[in-house]
Amino acid sequence: MTLADLAQRLDDFASSRTTQQELQRWFDALLAADSLGVERSDSAPWDVAPDEARLFWRLVYLFEADDEGEGDDEETARRRLARRVVDCLARTGSPAMTFELLPVITDQERLCTIVGKHAHGIISRTGFLSVLAESGYPPHVKLWLERAAPEHLERLCDRLERGAYDEVATGFERRPA
Repeated sequence: MTLADLAQRLDDFASSRTTQQELQRWFDALLAADSLGVERSDSAPWDVAPDEARLFWRLVYLFEADDEGEGDDEETARRRLARRVVDCLARTGSPAMTFELLPVITDQERLCTIVGKHAHGIISRTGFLSVLAESGYPPHVKLWLERAAPEHLERLCDRLERGAYDEVATGFERRPA
């Protein structure tokens, strides 16, 4: 299986062309076929395309879950996340960049809610910095967010909501402007 195969599966799930149960069966078969012992695993994907392999397995473990008891809200949220991941990969064209943005993408709604509350004075600067410290975002993203003015944070959230992940990635590489 390749990252392109997984992206297609996630796109089908995000677009409701496949169910959570069908996606889970695919993951179950994939995980059952993968040996857990390093001495028996195939290193070729890691040797040839390490960024693709790293993103592939991170996404498998992100979306692979026991779906019993999962309600409609959780499934809807998983579909939204699948859409974001597929869009990010398509917009950036980079498995490495998508992997790097994954913590922000998975936390996108919460981050933008916090940014909005911070902009309206509901969350203090200290509270905002505390949220960032515990976020799990890459260090350069945390630094960018710490130094960004409210208008930069709002622009970031606008780009996230529009799915302009290529612009988000480029923006994190520059000073907030």
